[in-house]
Amino acid sequence: MRYLIEYQLKQNGYEVCLAKDGPDGLRAIAHSRPDVVLLDVMMPGMDGFEVCTQIKNNPETADIPVIFVTASEVREYRLRAFDVGAAEYMTKPFRAEDLVQQITAVIERQHHIHEDTEPDTAVPETVQAGHVISLFSPKGGVGVTTLTIQLAEAIAIQAERPSVIIDFDLPLGGVAPILHLFPRHDIVELLKFSPEHITLSTIDEFALRHRDNVFIIPAPGRLMNLQTNLPMAAFKQVTDILTAEGYNVLIDTGSHINQPIVDVLAGAKLILAITSGQPVANQHLNTFIESADRLGLDSRRILPVINEMAGPVRDITLSRVPAARIPYTGDASETKLWLKQQGLRKLVSLLY
Repeated sequence: MRYLIEYQLKQNGYEVCLAKDGPDGLRAIAHSRPDVVLLDVMMPGMDGFEVCTQIKNNPETADIPVIFVTASEVREYRLRAFDVGAAEYMTKPFRAEDLVQQITAVIERQHHIHEDTEPDTAVPETVQAGHVISLFSPKGGVGVTTLTIQLAEAIAIQAERPSVIIDFDLPLGGVAPILHLFPRHDIVELLKFSPEHITLSTIDEFALRHRDNVFIIPAPGRLMNLQTNLPMAAFKQVTDILTAEGYNVLIDTGSHINQPIVDVLAGAKLILAITSGQPVANQHLNTFIESADRLGLDSRRILPVINEMAGPVRDITLSRVPAARIPYTGDASETKLWLKQQGLRKLVSLLY
């Protein structure tokens, strides 16, 4: 397999150096300073985890990205690889061109990091901290996921600020399928890292780019036995790092209440509580607002938003004046599209 990989890389203009085992690989890395290192989990003399650890512990080689290329799909191996500093973890079988693309992307990303860390004599600009906004509805089917995506795009366009969407409607989620994304990593995997091991680089490995200034950390997208005691200290570390770097964090929390969801809502600057404007959805929303104190939530941070998914609605009875109204645009008329844009603009104005 490694000779096939060597052939494909050489065909694409890469210079390739093969090592017979782990120790031989470390010597070659120290001597030649490659742009990227490919490792397997199981190797003669020293496993890939130990080789990667030594690469990252050596100041002379710590910035060289490492990609694991292995037949092992064991989830613990994947997590351990990222824990010791891997940039990517690819499992066989895969197409040779996929590996070439991944190597190219990792190298380009590393070059960008070097450019960003070069000394700059200019006076640094103060980064404006981002905000954490949770979107929730006590009733499903009112467009929480779609509105989360639209709000992130509106922030990117109108406020020219970056956003990260975290799909916390576990376990299936909906953000990645709507955007036709095919993630290899997800938020549950990210939360398995201890908080002290989570950095901006770690988060970057789990984030997918949707468009300029909009990134996605997806839900697992598969049925799984999730424990209710998810490591929320790790979740807070993720949001703290992102907001400190200027990202707005938009969290799709779905329509089910459990302790992790309550923790997420409690940590948000704003809770956008979504209703379709239909009577049952409005009743559920009023009950949620009334129950906020018992849930440990600051009800002043809960802002109702009417999202007319099923059609225009009138005579809406809510216990609180809505912060915005997203009108139904079924006929896609210019007027209604403009009104929808104005509704999103109103939400953006709550932040900036």
